[in-house]
Amino acid sequence: MSRSSTTSAAPESAPAQPVEYDDVVARSTQASIFASSWWLDAVAPGAWRAHVADGAAWPTVVRRSRFGDVHVGAPMTPYLGPLLTPGTGVGRRSREIEQLEALLDRIGSHAHLEAACSPAFDYWAPLHWHGFGQTTHYTWRLPDVGDPEAVFAGVRENVRREVRKARKRGIVVEDGTLADYLGVHEQTAARQGRLESARSNVAALERVDAAAAERDARTVLVARDGDGRIHAGGYFVHDERWTYYLAGGSDPDVRTSGAASLVLWEGIERAGRRGTGFDFEGSMLRHVERFVRAFGGVPTPYSLVRRTPSRPFAAARALKRAALAARRRER
Repeated sequence: MSRSSTTSAAPESAPAQPVEYDDVVARSTQASIFASSWWLDAVAPGAWRAHVADGAAWPTVVRRSRFGDVHVGAPMTPYLGPLLTPGTGVGRRSREIEQLEALLDRIGSHAHLEAACSPAFDYWAPLHWHGFGQTTHYTWRLPDVGDPEAVFAGVRENVRREVRKARKRGIVVEDGTLADYLGVHEQTAARQGRLESARSNVAALERVDAAAAERDARTVLVARDGDGRIHAGGYFVHDERWTYYLAGGSDPDVRTSGAASLVLWEGIERAGRRGTGFDFEGSMLRHVERFVRAFGGVPTPYSLVRRTPSRPFAAARALKRAALAARRRER
């Protein structure tokens, strides 16, 4: 059943999304698994809006504030942002400008709007003209993993050594369950001092797992030793173009077994058999970047765009960030 979900009104319930939005996702070159209505229903039930206009869409998660509506990305969703119609030639950019302006009209007035856009969204100048700022972030990608021997040859030697070490120790990577993965996920979060935040995402991951499993859009891998102990795990999701390394974890007591590298390598090999590229769902955190860079991928830019018309909202957010920074310094 269709409904009006393309306005900027803040969410009050969780009605179904219109078929029109899924049609946009099916056509757009900026679309990914993360823009699918079923994904957004899982990670932000009742809170996201499609904002469809002129054959394009800009899905956002909307919340009310005393300053006006706030539009942001969705949890566990690395890329979202505008979804435009494909095109080539000199008319492509003109069409994109028209669609972006139509989408901004559809979203309407707001206190704040931000998005981490797909790497395929490669021209943000029209948003600049409308007062947006932009920051470039990077993910790491292996566009072609169809020849695993060639890909493995391009991996840094220390990672190849870790993979071989894990295999020599009798560690085997196999399909696991969400419960298997969550065990090592919580161990990693506890080691990093973020157990509370990790547990807060479990319900969303359970919804994602149920929806993705139904569509054969996820793979859970775990590395076990001969005694059945799980050393590491990885959670991967995939669409027709890419396999994404959504999350990973390892048992801190056996971190040197090489299992984490073995799990990630198995995920890459399976992407090759599936016929997709591999996206490490990269991080700007230095220690994470160092690890994924070692697999020989290509640094791929994507844009974070934001506009804050409400000065009171901007001031309130700046004060909140300053308070958080002060608390961190006190620890």
